[in-house]
Formats: sequence, structure tokens, C-alpha cells
Amino acid sequence: MNAHNMNGNMPTLFRTYESHETHSDCEIWEAARATSAAPTFFKRIEIGRAQPFIDGGLGCNNPSRVVLNEAKALFGGARHIGCLVSIGAGQVETIGIRKPGLFQQIIPTDVVDAVKAIANECEATHENMLGLFAKLPATYFRLNVDQGMQGISLSEWDKLSNVEAHTTQYLKRTDVADKVASLASVIRTPRPQLTIEQLGADQSLIEILVFTQYCLSS
Repeated sequence: MNAHNMNGNMPTLFRTYESHETHSDCEIWEAARATSAAPTFFKRIEIGRAQPFIDGGLGCNNPSRVVLNEAKALFGGARHIGCLVSIGAGQVETIGIRKPGLFQQIIPTDVVDAVKAIANECEATHENMLGLFAKLPATYFRLNVDQGMQGISLSEWDKLSNVEAHTTQYLKRTDVADKVASLASVIRTPRPQLTIEQLGADQSLIEILVFTQYCLSS
């Protein structure tokens, strides 16, 4: 998923499957290059008729809502939801982004501030998903290392072993291990509860639907 340089809040999806939208004339390497085009590290890339693209993470780093919208457009609102899995890159203060150093003085401060806002956008979307799936247990899962990586910046690729170690410890926690076990169970044996259309309905309607399903299954 990438963002058009003119509107970072509206992600562009480069698909390998048929959809209702017109496909961009794009090679696989160009899509990969656009995905990595974070302004603080790599330049934007022009695709097709010189259309500029940057990393979609600047405006939509947590694509949970985008995934739901895409599922509705692809399968229709009548398709039931089995589960939604979101994998994060750290809590709000987990991944540090420093001000430009001597090597990065050419990067505008407002760009750095925009990158810092990524973590806030991720958690805001997560909170929105929690509210949306509040009445649907074992349907929405988010895995996100919350401690241990505060001092690791996005550019420190040489510290991936530290990231791996903190992630391993995170997965060993009892609450996280239970969540992973529950997720595995849902994937093996899906238990559809609501359709995509119903999920986007008013919250009061969702409560009624869930209560109705509970009564029918009791």
C-alpha cells in the first residue's frame, strides 16, 4: 500500500487481483520501491505518467480500516467476517524517531514531525477497531510489542537482533501467548458472526445483532 505524493492520507492499492478500480500500470519492483519510499530515507518514485508516490505509512500506517473497506468492495457486504489481524511495529513511544542529524539536515522538520505522527495514527486506528469489534469476542486481534525498543530508531537496521529478542520476549508473555492461541483456533475453525455490512452499521444495531445471535445459540 502506497500514498500518492499529492495526498498522503488517501492510500493507493497496487493489487495483484481483479477489483472494481482501475489498475495502475505498475511493475512489481515499482510497487516495492514505492512502499519503501519514506521521505526521511528514500526518494519518492514516479510511476506511469510521472505520478509521484511515497510510502503509504506516512498517512495510513495502520491499514485495518482500509482492509475492511477493500473486503467489502471485493466480496460485498454480505460476506461474513472470520477475524481481522493487525500486526504493529510498536506502541506510541516504542520506536524512536530522532530529529535530523548532520547526515539528514536536508530533511525538513515538518517531514520529521509527520513521521513521528505515524505511531499516534496507528494507535488511534487500533482504538477505533477495538470499539468496532467490542461486542465480537475473538474477532479482532492486534499484536504489538509494547516494551524494549524505545531506543531503536527506524534507521538502525543493524539492531534487528535486538528487535527480534524483544519480540520473542513479548510473545512469551502469558496474555500474548493466549491471544496467539485464540487467533490460531479462530483461523483453523472460523466462526463467522457478522457480515461486513453489519459491522459498519450503527453501534446500537451491532449490539442488537450480537444479543440476538447469543439468544439463538443459547
